[in-house]
Amino acid sequence: MKKNKSTLILAILSLIIGAFVFFESLVIIYVEKNIVWISLMIAALILSMIMISLSGFVLLKHYHERQIKIKSTYNKFVDEIMDYNQTGVIIHDNQGDIIYVSEFIRTRFGKNLIGIKLNDFLKSIGMDVDSKRREYNLSHNDYHYKVGIFEIQNYLVIRDITIEKNTITLYEDELIVVGELEIDNFNLYQSILSEDQMFNMNKSIIAVLDSLREKYNLIYRQYNANGKFIVFTNKKSLDEMIKVKFDFFDKLHNVLKTDSNNIIVSVSVGFAYGINELKTKTEMARTGLLQAQRRGGDQVVVMSPFSQPIYFGSSAEIMPNVDRTRIKNFTSHVEMTLSNPTIEKVIIYGHAMADLDAIGSAMGIYALAKSFNKDVYICSSTQDETTKKALSQYWEVVKSRFIKPHQANQLSDENTIVFFTDNAHPSRTDNPDAINRVKANNIFIVDHHRMKLSIDFAPRENRIISTSASSASELVTEMLMFTSKRINIDLITAQMLLNGICLDTLQFQKHATSKTFEAASWLEIHGANATAAANSLKIDAETQKKVAKMLENIEEVKEGFFLTYSEIPMSDDLISITAEEILRIDGRKASFVVAKQEKGNKYKLSARGIDTNVQIICENVGGGGSFASAAAVSTDDLETFISNIKQAIVGVK
Repeated sequence: MKKNKSTLILAILSLIIGAFVFFESLVIIYVEKNIVWISLMIAALILSMIMISLSGFVLLKHYHERQIKIKSTYNKFVDEIMDYNQTGVIIHDNQGDIIYVSEFIRTRFGKNLIGIKLNDFLKSIGMDVDSKRREYNLSHNDYHYKVGIFEIQNYLVIRDITIEKNTITLYEDELIVVGELEIDNFNLYQSILSEDQMFNMNKSIIAVLDSLREKYNLIYRQYNANGKFIVFTNKKSLDEMIKVKFDFFDKLHNVLKTDSNNIIVSVSVGFAYGINELKTKTEMARTGLLQAQRRGGDQVVVMSPFSQPIYFGSSAEIMPNVDRTRIKNFTSHVEMTLSNPTIEKVIIYGHAMADLDAIGSAMGIYALAKSFNKDVYICSSTQDETTKKALSQYWEVVKSRFIKPHQANQLSDENTIVFFTDNAHPSRTDNPDAINRVKANNIFIVDHHRMKLSIDFAPRENRIISTSASSASELVTEMLMFTSKRINIDLITAQMLLNGICLDTLQFQKHATSKTFEAASWLEIHGANATAAANSLKIDAETQKKVAKMLENIEEVKEGFFLTYSEIPMSDDLISITAEEILRIDGRKASFVVAKQEKGNKYKLSARGIDTNVQIICENVGGGGSFASAAAVSTDDLETFISNIKQAIVGVK
């Protein structure tokens, strides 16, 4: 350091002396006439110039070395700060060649990066760069990074976020999850099973929960004697259970099954996470449980305020509940509401492209409401061909009962009751604005399909959704059977109700219980005819040809699951008939038929199953329905829609 300082002082003195000699020599040369002096001054002038040059060189060298040292020190300081903050920089030229990398980058990604293409480097660490994005998340060698690309400025920043990500993951993994579990049809089992069987069923469920407690971070408590449990776990354990799709509950199905009975034991579960308040979380879990039950039971529903509910399970159809307490209580509540003198009008909605069940159940509610001297209307502007053919026989008599959506909107007000039959949501009717001007307490739902959309717009006591019922017509017939008011059912209404039951049970070949046959017998007492109902479902020779044409390109997607499709426009009921036809051959588990709808550019999927849940498959392509009968409509092109259906079929166990 002292040597450098002495050299610097000597150089400055030399520069000053040299400058002095230079100017003095110039003056003497100008003034002096003696040739000797002039020669000496020229020599002095040359010597001074040499001194000035050498001194200048020494000074410039010292300045340059000092600047290099400052820059090097500053760069090292910046590099150390970036390295300390787990951040690195890569600089590249306009051709994309890397010309500088910071120490952090060299340590984490290698030292030999100078000169290689930036894109080649990014590909080598697993980054797929999109020109529209500036930020990326990257995982490399057990580290997590946030990458920022500044293409115009020719540099790239990589920041280590491993600690941050692990902290968030740890926080999310430890989030509390609340679950509610309930044994399906517990009250029914109490009435038909022995004490030993009830004990074994409860013991089996506790055994499953105990096994979960051993495997996952989970605790549970049975909080009453009616088969209800509350479960506490964390998000990590929930995610692990989601990975196996809660298949551990399937082992309950055969707990009580013997050669002499076909009892299937199942549970419905609702899980909730993503919110801090335990009270709210518990209420959300309860909502999930109710959704699982509304969708037919034997299901797990995972709820979060930040995403749509996720559904799992339903690999078996639960034992139908023959208890009529619910339908009786619901009928009494409907009668009480209809008795209110402020209620003036009743409007009934089946689903769009109404089938025999939608129209039959609507006509049954029409008869019930008319007995209370209300102005009653059925809003239905679209029906399938089978329903149009059945209605045409009675149209002159019943046409005054039907109105269009714009008429329904004009009639609707606070003194109007709205019924949804064979569906549970305005979006599925011909009038999406059906409830806009109607009080929530005046909205009623009678349906047998499994729910997907929220139906919280109607109070719980105003809803009867029985997935074990064969049809909405069966439920409405039971209401008419149990009403306290004597109702005169005309022959047309009785026949349309029986037609609806026959349609959804395929003339009592599937999904028919003792309650179904009782409802059909009651309707026959009131004038309905089984032969006429069967005739309403018959197809003509032309229709049979279309069905045969559809079946020409049938394919087996996986064992027992058959699919056929066509670009030819077909009516909705013809698509359904084709799906039923496929299952007439022994060994087939499920059928899927897709064709273009007659109106518009949409494609309709109709699915049917035998001991197979086709609802889940249809939900995966945007549809829904019930366990053995479901549908979906898509605006995708046929190739995309078929590809999605095949993926959904293959993806289901």
